[in-house]
Amino acid sequence: MNSLKKSKPTILVVDDEPDNLDLLYRTFHREYRVLRAEGGPTALQILASQSDVAVIISDQRMPQMSGTEFLSLTAAQYPDIIRIILTGYTDVEDLVEAINSGKVFKYVTKPWDADELKAIVKQALETHTVLKSRTEELRRALQQESLLYAVTNTIRSAPNYREMLQRIVETVGQMFEARY
Repeated sequence: MNSLKKSKPTILVVDDEPDNLDLLYRTFHREYRVLRAEGGPTALQILASQSDVAVIISDQRMPQMSGTEFLSLTAAQYPDIIRIILTGYTDVEDLVEAINSGKVFKYVTKPWDADELKAIVKQALETHTVLKSRTEELRRALQQESLLYAVTNTIRSAPNYREMLQRIVETVGQMFEARY
């Protein structure tokens, strides 16, 4: 395999029914790296050990932890991951709670149409890519702003040019050392 080939995006599917996990795996494994969990607690363990999950597809009705509860935890801990919830029930309260507390990207009812779900996951991955890109742009801009602020303060506090240059070098060196 070509080492320059782009790796597959990673999705996590969470459902307490093994048949649904298998079906979701078969639906997505050709295009994506698919991780499987039979419930929220297991999924949280997987997320803690994986840094590259882009999309979560979670069932709503599961024992121990509902999909809404699970996705609410992931929204707080992993805000860049795009969340999709599956349910066989169309309870409006569950829908509203999932969207509000779990920051759900899409709500899909069972039985789902495989092509429709593939299109939703593709859209979710595109959204994830844009989100990650924008986040990185903002992080770089913040670093530049922070460096400029530190250098400006250093210039203002220096009694002469020689001291100013020395302090600028030290400040820039400290900032780059702290980041890298």
